[in-house]
Amino acid sequence: MNFRLLPALIVLLLAFSLSAACTNPGDDGGPSPTETPTVTATPAPTTPVSLTPGPTQTMPPERDVIFQIEPGYPSRVTHDLSIAFRGGKGQDFVKSIDVRVTRSTGEVVTDTLQPRIGDDLIINNAKGENRVEITVSLITGGSYKVKDEIVEVP
Repeated sequence: MNFRLLPALIVLLLAFSLSAACTNPGDDGGPSPTETPTVTATPAPTTPVSLTPGPTQTMPPERDVIFQIEPGYPSRVTHDLSIAFRGGKGQDFVKSIDVRVTRSTGEVVTDTLQPRIGDDLIINNAKGENRVEITVSLITGGSYKVKDEIVEVP
């Protein structure tokens, strides 16, 4: 073999291998940093709240995430409502997850879920119809209201 071409070949292979890691245009970074969740409960507001669901937005297919809303879990006795993050293709692009629950009494509960599979939120004493709104913010920019529905807790 011609040993004069060997260094040039090694440099060329090294350049190709280093540039191969920079070819995905859709990747805007790694997983989002963890944030401390905050809980805010407000008593009956002075302006009337609506229990009518509004329109939702569809996330791009490569950024789709999944939520599980389960009435009566973990306890039907205390009329709990469980909201859990289940992941999805876009879980690494989620910056924050804001949850807003409007109880049938008019009380509004807001909280934040972490973008970790299995992170959940339990709303106690949620008997009756509850409006659940979930808004997802992405690290690439943009915010999507992915859930806005009425959940009946027995």
